[in-house]
This record gives sequence, structure tokens and C-alpha cells, in this order.
Amino acid sequence: MINEQLLKEALNLIDKKLYVEAIPLLTTITNSQPELDQAWLHLSKCYEEIGELSNQREAYKQYEMISWFNQQLSKAKEELRKSDFKNTQKIIQELLKLVPNEKRCLLLLSEAAFKAGDLQTYFKVSQYNFNCNPTSITVTFNYLETLFNTKHFSEFIQVTSELDNVDLSSRMTSLLAACHVKQMNFELAFELFSVLEEQNFHPSICLLRMGNIKKIIGDSAQAIDLYKAALKKDNTNTETYWNLANLKTYKFTDNEIKDLEALSTSLLQPTKKAFIHFALGKAYEQKNDCKTAFNHYKAGNLIKNKHIKYRESKFDTRCVKSINKDLITKLPTIPSPPFQLVFIVGMPRSGSTLIEQILASHSKVDASYELTEIISIAKLLEQKNTSTTPYGLDNITEQALIDLSKRYLKFIEPLRNKKPIFIDKLPANYQHIALIKSLFPNAKIIDVRRDNKATAWSLYKHIFSEGHTYSYCFENLAQYINKHCELMEHWKTLYPDDILSVQYEQIIKNFDSTVKEIMSFCSIEIEESCYSFYNSKRPVLTPSSEQVRQPIYKDALNDWKKFKPYLEPLIKLLN
Repeated sequence: MINEQLLKEALNLIDKKLYVEAIPLLTTITNSQPELDQAWLHLSKCYEEIGELSNQREAYKQYEMISWFNQQLSKAKEELRKSDFKNTQKIIQELLKLVPNEKRCLLLLSEAAFKAGDLQTYFKVSQYNFNCNPTSITVTFNYLETLFNTKHFSEFIQVTSELDNVDLSSRMTSLLAACHVKQMNFELAFELFSVLEEQNFHPSICLLRMGNIKKIIGDSAQAIDLYKAALKKDNTNTETYWNLANLKTYKFTDNEIKDLEALSTSLLQPTKKAFIHFALGKAYEQKNDCKTAFNHYKAGNLIKNKHIKYRESKFDTRCVKSINKDLITKLPTIPSPPFQLVFIVGMPRSGSTLIEQILASHSKVDASYELTEIISIAKLLEQKNTSTTPYGLDNITEQALIDLSKRYLKFIEPLRNKKPIFIDKLPANYQHIALIKSLFPNAKIIDVRRDNKATAWSLYKHIFSEGHTYSYCFENLAQYINKHCELMEHWKTLYPDDILSVQYEQIIKNFDSTVKEIMSFCSIEIEESCYSFYNSKRPVLTPSSEQVRQPIYKDALNDWKKFKPYLEPLIKLLN
């Protein structure tokens, strides 16, 4: 921005034929931002006008070289726009031979890696650029964005705290707030979103995020107030309507339902429309109008399924085919951490948050939020994998396992309070039990099960902020659930002593005995707080945050049966 102003001033001086006065301004620009070829061109003209031909030739030579360089960079950008990653990389690498560590080349290279899905290269190039060009605000903000996108939340916070004389942009501040949420620093996150809202930076979104924080920490009344404030700012921020509906305890008034119906027909943007349909589905379900509720859920799912295509993964099949007892007995055995890791897996909406809440109420147990670090490690190994065996486990080295184990332990370190047990609850980790057991031989797995029909219905009537693309279509949903069950049975044959299957219905019907079984599996004595888990003040970041703050109730067991006439095609597809 400063150089733009200087260039404008220089051009004004040139128009007035004040060439001598323009030269210092142009020199300042070329010193601080040499890639601006037009500044070199104007500098060359100024020297020519005052007769300094030697300086004129040198400035024009710089202009020609930099202009050509910029043209090549533009070609690379065009190749990237066409998703031709090979040509993009080829052009950039040639440019970097001419100007090593050139920040724009490195920025484009990291962007190419990100678009190609190579997160490891994306991170390394962005980090390298930051180290080479630490004074560039553009490079710094790009590195922060990279840290966020690769889930290096604690590093993001650390880097921002070490920046000298750099004012974070509003966007970077919003990412910082999101990082604090991920690190369970809710007060700091709330304060940052509040400041952004006061600065009129997407105020409706900021109020929505503030409401989410209040929901996470169990203050539903404040959450509702903030959601409504968000809608006053922008009633087309339809994610807020869904968050209200998803509070479970909130009931829309008839007037609010009329407003939602009006929005469902007037809004054109599909994603906004989908949120409205899911919110209306919940509203009519509360009124026991099952037909209208199902029609809205169906409409929302049709929109999501159309715009977010589900791609069936062959990973589960590869696990069953390639990972067997012979393979796991040949794997290098590495040391376990000095505390017990317990991974809670299963299908989403199957009761895993309830199990986590019960366990986390124990004085010897640490818990956080749904961590994706195991999935990140799995993706890293799969990117490098040249074998048909998942993660390349058939030729993985002891040192590789040790390094990945350390990476995971470093990730969870800020989330631990040094208790003997740490819970990692992420349903999707069911795919990676072999990886978990390779990294942490003493890890225990709790496999949460629920009636497949109830799970399927609960998924179908839920809109997710990201992922779970299988859930918006009966065929994909049934296929995913069936494959999940098959893979879990395979893992149980390989690790029979380390996997405890817990049926959600048994928790509801036989709470005491099921809780005792869970505690025994984790090798801890049961505590009274585990029976009154709903009184726990710990933050809960999943959609089930309100249910787990209530005593056990049986109503949810048969919810799906009210919609059975509409679910027959789905039920027939489930094993």
C-alpha cells in the first residue's frame, strides 16, 4: 500500500517533468519491492530525461529481466488455474534457479501443493518461505493460513505472539480465534470474535461463532441470545437457524417457522437453502408432523448430495485384505507413552460423545475435542505409500513409527492435564485402528455401536459443517454403515483384547453395569462423578453437547420408528 502511494506520487512528479524529484521515490520502491517492473521502467525514463544514461541502461536492464520473470510467473499461475500441477512446478523451479527463495514463486508453489492435496509439501514450502522472507507480511499471513489449514493450531498461536510490529488482519484474527477454540481457550476466542464483531467484520458470523462457544461450554441461554443477535444482523446467515434447531432444547415459534418457509423459497444459494430445510425438518419434527419434517430433511439432503459428491473409498477393503495377524506380528514394536491412550470410535451419532462424557467425568481422565491428528498421519503415510498395504505397514521402519508417535504426542501435549488416561474420541478413527495399535501398542479402543436404523436416521437428518458426504443419500449411507460394521469385525479378530464394543442401547437400559464394564476395561475404579456425568462442566464441541448434559433418557431410542414408513428403502439396504 505504501509503495502504491509512492508510485502514484512519482507518476504525478513525472507528469510535471520533475524527474529529479521522482527518482528517490522510485528508488525507494525498487529497493523494497524489486519485483515491480513498472517502477524500474519509470526509473529508466527519469534517468534518460536527465541525461544519466549509465543509470538509465541499468534500470532498463532490470526492467527487462523482471518483466520477463513476471511473465513467466503469470504463465505458471495460468497453468495452476488449469490444474496442470506438473507444468506449474516446472516453470516455478526454473524461476527459482534464477532467483532462489523468491517469495512469489514459493507462494505459488505452496498453493499448487495445497490444490494438489499434498499437505506435507504445502506445509514445508510455506514454512521455508516464511523462514527465508520473514519481513514479508504476505508471506507471514500465508504461513499462518497454512498452519491453520494443516491443523497446527498451537504453532499458529505461537507465531502470532512472536510477530513484532505486525497488525493481524481481521481474517487472521478470526483464524486466531478459531485456533483458540481448538486449543480449548474459549475465553480468549470469545474476546477475539467480540472485537471483530464490534469492528463490523462479518458481524453475523462472529455472533454465530460466539454463540457456538457458549453452547460448547454449556450456556444454552446465552447461545440462543447470540444466535438471535446474529440473525438480526443477517437473516440469510442460515447456518444460525440450523444451530438453533440443533440445540435440541430450542423450539421454533409458528412465526419463526413461517419466516423459515419464506426463506426456503426465496433463497437461491444452495448451501444456505440446505440449512433452512434441515432447520425446518427439526421444527416440524418437534410438532410431530413427520411427513412435512421428512420432506424438508429429504430436500436438504438432495441439495447436499448434489453439491458435495460422495466418493466411495476402497480403504476399508484394503484393510481387510492386507492387514492380518501375520503382518501385525512382524511390525516393529515401539515403546508406549507413560499414560494410557483410549480411542473412542464408531459411527457418528451412535453415542460416542456420551461414552466420552462419562469417562471424562472421572478424576483420572483427560479429554479434549474431536482430534483429527490420527487421520492427518494416515493421509501422510498414504501419500508416500507405494504398496497396496494401507500406510505401507508391510515395510514401515521402527524409526518411522517412533517419529509419528512423537508427532501425535506433541500434538496432544497442550490438551493434556497430565492425568493417567487421555481420550481421543473421533468416530472416523475406526478405519485406522491398525495404525493406532502400531503407534501405541498399549492403546485401548472403545467401539460404540447403536441400532443401524437409528444411526442412519440420526445421520440423515443432520447437516454437517464438513465431511460425512456419505450421509446425504440412502444408498451411500447404508453402504458406509455396512462397510463400517464389516471393518470393525475384522479389527476385533486382530485385536480381541484391546477393543471393547459398547452398545448404546445397553447404556440406556443397563447404565450401571455398562459403565462398570467401561471403567474395568480402562483399568480404573468407578467414581460417583461418572454416574452424574451430566453435571460435568467440561466443554463439549460435538452436536451432542446438550444431550450429554442431561441424565440418561430413553426417548431417542425409538425416534426413528416415527419415520419408518419413509425409511423403508434405507432399511432394506442396511445389513
